[in-house]
Amino acid sequence: MATKAGERLDFDGGVQVIVTKGGEADISASSGGEGLKVGKRYQDEDSGIEVLVTKPGAVTLQCNGKDMALQEPKKTKSAD
Repeated sequence: MATKAGERLDFDGGVQVIVTKGGEADISASSGGEGLKVGKRYQDEDSGIEVLVTKPGAVTLQCNGKDMALQEPKKTKSAD
């Protein structure tokens, strides 16, 4: 299933994410794991899909059955 940027996805337990970069893959959530926190971004390197968590919950996001990776904040140069 194709996902588009701006699309909202709802999962069990009230978890919600917004797709920030779409692609061709199925996004699902499995119970357990550390859980999702508001404002965190997750990505799948294979499909290029990226999502932003808008409603947290105790689930793990998966893309085509593989866990999505938490994106690290981008490093910026310090102003000296």
